[in-house]
Amino acid sequence: MVKPIKFIAVLLILYTSNLYAQDVELTVEEKAFKDSIEALNLDFATVQRAKEAYNQGINQFESKDYKGAVASFGSSINLFPRFINAYFNRGVAYLQMKNYEKAIRDFTTVIDSNNSKAIAYSKRAEAYGTVGKYNKAIDDYRAIVKLQPRNAVAYYNMGDMYFMKEEYLGAIQEFTRAIKIDNNYAYSYNDRGSSYRRLEKYAEAIMDYQKAASISPELAFIYNNLGSTRKKMGRYEEALRAFNKAVEVNPEFYIAYNNRGGLYFEQGKMELALKDFNQAIKINNKYAPAYSNRGSVMYQQEKYKEAIADFDKAIQHNPKYANAYVNRGTSKEMIRDIDGACSDWNKAKELGSKQGKKYQMNNCY
Repeated sequence: MVKPIKFIAVLLILYTSNLYAQDVELTVEEKAFKDSIEALNLDFATVQRAKEAYNQGINQFESKDYKGAVASFGSSINLFPRFINAYFNRGVAYLQMKNYEKAIRDFTTVIDSNNSKAIAYSKRAEAYGTVGKYNKAIDDYRAIVKLQPRNAVAYYNMGDMYFMKEEYLGAIQEFTRAIKIDNNYAYSYNDRGSSYRRLEKYAEAIMDYQKAASISPELAFIYNNLGSTRKKMGRYEEALRAFNKAVEVNPEFYIAYNNRGGLYFEQGKMELALKDFNQAIKINNKYAPAYSNRGSVMYQQEKYKEAIADFDKAIQHNPKYANAYVNRGTSKEMIRDIDGACSDWNKAKELGSKQGKKYQMNNCY
C-alpha cells in the first residue's frame, strides 16, 4: 500500500489514493498521478520515494519550512516530471518565499498541462500582480471568469489590478460585476468606493463605503476610508466621527490614528495631532507617514532639529518618500543648512515631486 498524497491549494487539502486499486474511482489528481507513473514505467521503489518526497514537502510547508518544501517538491518532480501537483505546490511555496518569478514558472507549467485549472491561474495572477505585471494578472483573471463566470472573487481581483494601474473606470466596472454576483461583497463596495474617491466622485464613494460598513461593520479600514473622503469634502466633524469609529473597531489600526492626526493638524490642533502620530508610531514604528507628519508638527512648533530627526526616520523607512525630502529640506533651510536643503529638494525632484522641483529651482544655484 502506497502512503496517501497530500495536495496544497490555497489551503492544504488532503486526498487519499491507492494507485493499484482498479475498482476505486480516482480523482482528477489521482488519475494524473497514475498516468504519469504508467507513462514513465517506473518501479515501485521509485514511486514510493517520489511520494515520500512529496508528502515531506507538504509537511515542511505546513511547518513553514518553505525552502525545505521547495527542495522536496523538486525531488518529487525529478522522479516524476509529469507530476503536476508537485509543480503547483512548489509554486505556492515559492510564493511564500517571495520568489515570484519561479512561482510564475511553476504555475505556468501547471496551466500548460491543464488550462482548466482555475486555481493555477489565480495563483499566477497573484504573483504577476505582486511584481507589478498587472496586465498579465488581468489576463489570468479573465481566464478564470471564462472558466467560472460567477466567480466574484476573480472579478474583484481584476478590479484591484485596474486600480493599481490607476484605471479607475475599469476598476469600477469589475467591482460592479463582482457585486452583481455577490451583493454582500463588502470588499468590492469598499474598493469601488476608493475608485470613485480617486475620481473625486465623493458622494458615490461615501455611498459605497456606507454599504460596505453595513455589511461588515467589523472592518476598520472602511471607516478610515469614509473619514478620508469626508475630510476631502471639508466635512471635518463627520470625518472625525469616522476616524473615531475606525480606532474603536480596531484600537491597533495605526493608519486611522495617522489620518485622524492629519485632520487635527489641518484644524490647527497640534497637541491632538501629535498624540495621534505618536500612537501610530507606537503601534508601528516603521510607518513612515506618521514620522513625516510628526515632523511637520515639530516644524510648526519651530523645533527644527526634532523635525529633521523625524523626517530622517520617515526616509529611513521609505527612501522614496518624496514629501519627506521636501519637508526635511525646508527644515534644514530654517537652520541655515542651505546645501542640505538643496540636496533634499533635488532628491524630491528626482522622485517626481513638483514641490521639490519648485523649491530647488527657486532657492538653489
